[in-house]
This record gives sequence, structure tokens and C-alpha cells, in this order.
Amino acid sequence: MKVKIQKNHLSLVITLFCLYLAVRYWPTVAKLISSVTSAAMPLLIGGVIAYIVNLLLNQYEHLYSRIFKTKWAQKYRRLFGIVLSYLTIILILVIVSSLVIPELISCIKLLVANHGQVVNRFVKVIEHNKDLNTLWNSFDLEKIKWNQVGKYLTAGFGGTFKAIISTASSVFSTVATAVVALFFSIYLLIYKETLSRQIKRLINAYLPQLGKHIFYVTKVFNDSYSSYIVGQCKDAAILGIFCFIGMSVLRMPYASMIGVVTAIGALIPIIGAILGAGVGVIIIFAVSPIQAGMFLIFIIILQQLDNRITYPLVVGKSIGLPSVWVFAAVIIGGGIYGILGMMFTVPLFAAIYKIIKTDTHKRLANE
Repeated sequence: MKVKIQKNHLSLVITLFCLYLAVRYWPTVAKLISSVTSAAMPLLIGGVIAYIVNLLLNQYEHLYSRIFKTKWAQKYRRLFGIVLSYLTIILILVIVSSLVIPELISCIKLLVANHGQVVNRFVKVIEHNKDLNTLWNSFDLEKIKWNQVGKYLTAGFGGTFKAIISTASSVFSTVATAVVALFFSIYLLIYKETLSRQIKRLINAYLPQLGKHIFYVTKVFNDSYSSYIVGQCKDAAILGIFCFIGMSVLRMPYASMIGVVTAIGALIPIIGAILGAGVGVIIIFAVSPIQAGMFLIFIIILQQLDNRITYPLVVGKSIGLPSVWVFAAVIIGGGIYGILGMMFTVPLFAAIYKIIKTDTHKRLANE
């Protein structure tokens, strides 16, 4: 008993000493963490890719097992699932690109050819709106020192060559990271059961008392993220398709591109709908202000129908997070990691909320 107490005291002293060193030499520790994170970034990205692809892989493997039931065929189940999962993602990207790129080029050509008319339309809108007109008149263009602006722009051309080299290096680094991440994700998917068994053995060997809690927390986080990703993707696809169909029926321009933008925006909780609608209004405004107004009314009605009918049916209560905490997650995640933070902090908050809620019920029941 005394030996056990001494071991606990020793581990506590070592932990406190390590925390003291981390706080005392925090700049060095932070730099070390940053270096390790940067070096491991391809592996982290590969892990994220593997997690998302695994959602498709599980569905394809289940389908394969129902169709091919012989032992010989089961040997190729994983290969079939991985190939089909990545091909599905590539096919989606190709379809989206084929829908967006032609209309994007057409939109850019229109803006370049009719930039004067577009500017005049914006000016007319400003002139007819008192608040915008007051704001525009508050800018005194005569006070701008145009000579200094010209010198600044001229000096900027001197670093053009360095910028080209830096851009080329950045592109090469990005491509290399993407390739490593892709191969690592495939490796994780091939050996996911083996890796899972190894991790469980390590936890049971070195953290036997905490093993049960670790497995429970991991399951809650996995359920939260998987249900959130699948639900959001389904809802976004449905919203984008209905947006495309509605715009096509109403004869609005750039239906394919705006439908894709709306679907992508739907992946971001709360703010995504506003961003998608705003981008669509700006694009259509360059063609026709009247159609831009019609689109705004149409997208508001469509989003209301989605919030009240489609989203509850498709996603339901899979998130399990009150709306106030969803809003908090979006704000905090956006402030830390931008748009990606908005998307991935909601299931994080949902998992934490569920763990705390379950633990609270247990504590109150034991009293």
C-alpha cells in the first residue's frame, strides 16, 4: 500500500515538474510544438482525409458484403471499397468543376466587358440609398496622396521575381504535402483494424484505469463527427440541387455555379446560408438588378423550407446541441480557424456537451 502511495506521489511530482518546465520555457516549447506540427501536417491532413473517406468506405464494404458472400470475394472487399470511395470523390469534384468553371469564365468575361455598366448600377443603388450615399460621400478622394501611391506600386514591382520564386516553392510544397497526405490516408484505410487493435492494446497496457473512459470519449466524438458530416453533406446536396432547379425554372443566370456555391455554403452552420446568398446576389446583380432581387426572395424562401422541412428530416437531432451552443461554436471556431473552424467546432462542442450531460446525470443519480 505504501509503495503504491509513493508511486502516485512520484508521478504527481514528475507531472507538476513537467508543467513547471513547460510554463517556464513556454516560448521554446511553443516553437517546438509548432515545428513538430508543421512537420506532421501531411500526416494530420491524411488522417482527416482517411476519416472522411472511411464514411464512404464503410457503406461500400457493407454493400459489397451483401452482394459477394464467398470467402474468395471477401478478400477484395477492402480494395473494392477504397477504389470506389476515392473514385466517388473524384467524380464529384469533376462534376462540380464542369458545372462551375464554364459559368465562372462566362461571369468573368461579362464583368470585364461590362464593368462600366456594373459600376454604374452600383452607383445608382448607392445614390438611391441615403445611408450608403452618406457613407460614400464621407470618403474624400482629393486628400489621397496619389504620388505616394504610385511610388508604392512602382516599388512593389521590384519584388516580382522573388514573389514568383516564393509562389513556385509554395505550390511545390503544397503538391508534395497533398501527395503524402493522400498515400498516408490510403495506408490508414488499408490497415485501420490493425492500427485500432494496436492503439487499444497500448491503452490497456499503460492506462488500464482510464481505458474504459478513453474508449467511451472516442466513441462519442466519432459518432458526433460522422453523423454531423454525413447529415450536413446530404442537406447541402439537396439544397444545392433544389437551388439549381428553382433558378433554372425561373430562368436566372449562372444556376449551376450558384447552386454549387449554395451547397458549399450550407456546410457552414448559420453563417454559410448568408454567405451563399450574398455571393449569389452579387453575381446576378452584374447581369440584372431585378433578377438579383428575385433571387434573394427565392433563396430566402428555399432556406426557410430547408430549415423547417429538409434539415430536420435529413439531419434530425443527430448533432444534439442546443442552438445557442451551435452559435457559440460557430463564432469561436471561426475566430480561431476561419471557415474550417466554423464547420468542425460544432460536432466538437456537441461531443463535449453530450459527455458533460451524461456525467452530470450520473452524478445526480448517485446522490
